Amino acid sequence: MSGTVAHLNTGPTAEVGLEREEHFTTDGQQIHAAKFGLWCWLLTELLLFAGLFLTALVLRIMHPQAVTEVAKHLKFWIGATNTAVLIVSSFTMSGAIELSRLGWQRGMVRCMLATAALGSLFLVLKGYEYYEDWDEHMMPFLSSRPYVLTQDPSSRLFTDLYYITTGLHGLHLLTGVSILLVMTWMASRPGFLGRRQNRIEIFGLYWHFIDLIWIIVFPVLYVLNR
Repeated sequence: MSGTVAHLNTGPTAEVGLEREEHFTTDGQQIHAAKFGLWCWLLTELLLFAGLFLTALVLRIMHPQAVTEVAKHLKFWIGATNTAVLIVSSFTMSGAIELSRLGWQRGMVRCMLATAALGSLFLVLKGYEYYEDWDEHMMPFLSSRPYVLTQDPSSRLFTDLYYITTGLHGLHLLTGVSILLVMTWMASRPGFLGRRQNRIEIFGLYWHFIDLIWIIVFPVLYVLNR
């Protein structure tokens, strides 16, 4: 990719546009339809996570002591660091979108790579946190390492909820990083901004959604009742 990046436009000279499908009458109509479709899908995903958040909050209200025992084992510094990482990644993704509008192809690609790197850093830190959980016998689904709070069903339920929520978020983020890397390779090719600039903006909605979900996950699972 580096060889390609070296030949990218360095200023706002690239033609920014859209290769319109034949069933759309205008570029604006096609972009609006794409964004509307993605928003509809994101709302269904938000409903999924909303159910998990609501369950966690109800558990905290009904069984505060049990939830607190679990929260003590969660790695607050990793959760806080990952929150900062994703916030910064939102800025780099926003930078990629703005640069794509201006036609700065080289800067856009660099911002996309930085976003993918930050997303990967999040996954590495989360993987390390899971390893720490395994080392502390905090995985109820591993019979070979007995769960330390097995006598308390409420704490076990909250722990299961923690893994389901963070696991789903991690899956969404892994998917986002994978798509972003492929899109970055495509965006580094000549003529991309003249045909597919709208893909950068549409993907940006998905990335910001991932960040928003974690910004809610962090206080609900790591901070409340700690």
